[in-house]
Formats: sequence, structure tokens, C-alpha cells
Amino acid sequence: MWPDGKKHSRNVYTKTREECEEKLKVLIAEMKAEIRDIKLKGSMSAMTGRNSEKRKQIAEYMREHPEVTNKSQIARDTHTSRETVYRYYDAIRREMRLENIGGGEIRVL
Repeated sequence: MWPDGKKHSRNVYTKTREECEEKLKVLIAEMKAEIRDIKLKGSMSAMTGRNSEKRKQIAEYMREHPEVTNKSQIARDTHTSRETVYRYYDAIRREMRLENIGGGEIRVL
């Protein structure tokens, strides 16, 4: 399970079982390292290649305007669709909480 509470699947395709087992060992090591980096940095942004430009734009807006919780308002201000905001909103809020906790601030969640 990843720190964001979701399962991120990865697939391995080979012709033989032995090749598959070797590739899986490498893949598992990479995923463990990635999870460790995420936990150390306290941010899902440590995930490689997983952030779209829209997500980054929404996250930046939410960090600059933490008082805005209306998803329609966020969509209007960032010029994105509400569906896109709905897709990323909870994960970004979770990241922001992790960043606040990791930054030495004590907050009750």
C-alpha cells in the first residue's frame, strides 16, 4: 500500500517464469525505494512521472490559497475542469497535511 492510501499497479511481461521472477525482483526493489523516498520527503510529488501539469497547477493554487475549499472555485481560478479538480483534490489535501506534519508543525487532523 502506498502512502496516499491507493494501490499503484505495475505489470511485468516475459516469456518465461524465470525472466519474470528476475524482473519482479528489480521492480519490487524500485517500488520500495520509491515508497521510501515518498515517506522521507513527505510528499507524493516524489513519485516519478506521475504528476500532470494540471495537477501541479491545482496543487500550487491550493498551497497559495489554503482557505479556498470550494472545488468549483478552484476549477475557475486554475482554468481547469471541475472533474480534474475532483480527481486530484483529496490527494493534494492529504499531501498538504503530510507536508505540514513533516515540517515540524504540530497539527490535529
